[in-house]
Amino acid sequence: MKKIFLALLILFISLPYTAHAGETLTLTAPTHRHLDGTFIDDQLATDLAPSGRLGQVVFGNLRNISTWRIDPALVEDVQAMAAGYTVSGVGDGTGKDVAAAWLAQLNKATRGNRVEAIVYGNPTEYWITKFFPHDREFFLTVSGKRLSALLGRGVVTPTSYSSSNYFSLSSSQVRLMNISAARLDASAQFMDQIALENQKLLLIKILNPSLRSTSRQAISYDVAALVNSLRDSVRVSTGKFTITSTQQKLPITITNDFLQKIKVDLIINSTNERIFVSDIQGVEIPGRSKIQVMIPVKVYTSGDSGFTVTLKGTNGSVYGQTVTYPLKIAVISPIATWITGAAGLVLLGAAILQSIRRVRRGRKHE
Repeated sequence: MKKIFLALLILFISLPYTAHAGETLTLTAPTHRHLDGTFIDDQLATDLAPSGRLGQVVFGNLRNISTWRIDPALVEDVQAMAAGYTVSGVGDGTGKDVAAAWLAQLNKATRGNRVEAIVYGNPTEYWITKFFPHDREFFLTVSGKRLSALLGRGVVTPTSYSSSNYFSLSSSQVRLMNISAARLDASAQFMDQIALENQKLLLIKILNPSLRSTSRQAISYDVAALVNSLRDSVRVSTGKFTITSTQQKLPITITNDFLQKIKVDLIINSTNERIFVSDIQGVEIPGRSKIQVMIPVKVYTSGDSGFTVTLKGTNGSVYGQTVTYPLKIAVISPIATWITGAAGLVLLGAAILQSIRRVRRGRKHE
C-alpha cells in the first residue's frame, strides 16, 4: 500500500503545475499603426512597460497560466516597434527597448505552454460577416499561420471570433469598407497572394471594437488611400495631341502594376462632334508592364476637340481615372478642300481666258 501511495505521489509531483491550473490569458490590443507602418501615437510603449497594461501581464506572476491566446497583429506591432519606429507628427518613438524586452519575456513566459491565435486585429464577427462574408474562415486560418511565423513555433489556429457584437461605424466608414472589399475582390485574381493577404489583414484592423474613434478615423483615411492605389494599379497616361489629317491613330500608354496580366476594355468618348471615336475591346496588358494602344480618330472639321478614355475590367470594375486627351485639329476638311480646289480652277480658268483675250486683241492690232 505504501508503494502504491509513493508511486502516486511521485506521479503527481512530476506533472507540470500548469497542466492542472488551466488558466487562460489573452493578449490583444487595438492597433496603434497606420497602414503604412507609421505609428499613430506612442501609447503602446507605455502599455508594454513592466508597469503598463500589457507589461504587467507578461512580467507578472504566471504560475497558473497554461494557455495563452495571442493576437498576431499585436505581436507585429511590437516587433515593428522593437526594430525602430516613428510616430506620425512626432518623430522617433521611445519604446524600442521596451518592446524588445517585452518580446523576450513573452517568449520566455509562453515556453512550454499552449499558445492559441486569435483573429488578426481582433475584429468583431458582426462586421466581418457584413464586409467579408466569403473570407470568414480565411481570417481564422491565416491568423494561425501568421502568429506561428511571428513566434517561430507551432500554435493553435482559432475556430471562432473573440467578439461577435455590433458596434457603430459611421456611414462613410461603412461605405468605405464596402468599396474596399469590392475592390479587393475585383483585383484579387491579378495580385500576388501574399500582397492580397496583407491588404485584407490591414483592412480588418479597423473593425476592432476597442479601437479609439480617432484612430479608426485615421486608419479610414489610410483605407481610402489603399483603395485608390488598387484602382490606379491599372491606368492610362495623360497627354494631348495635334491632328493634321482626317483619319489618324493616336498612341496612349496603359500601365499595369499588378503581378498578373489583365484584360480591359477601353471606353472612349469624344468631347464634341468634331471627331468620331469608338471603344476598343479586350486589350491585354502583361503583369508589371506598359503597352501602347493606338486610338483611331476620324475628323469632321477643324478646331478644338478631345476624347476621354476609361478602363473597364472584364469583371465590370473600373480602373484608374478617366483621362481626357485634348485635341487641336489642324485639318482642312474634304468640303473645304473641294471648295478651295474649285475656286482655284475658276481663277485658273479666268487667267487663261484673260490671256486668250489679250492674244486676240494683239492680233487685231497687227
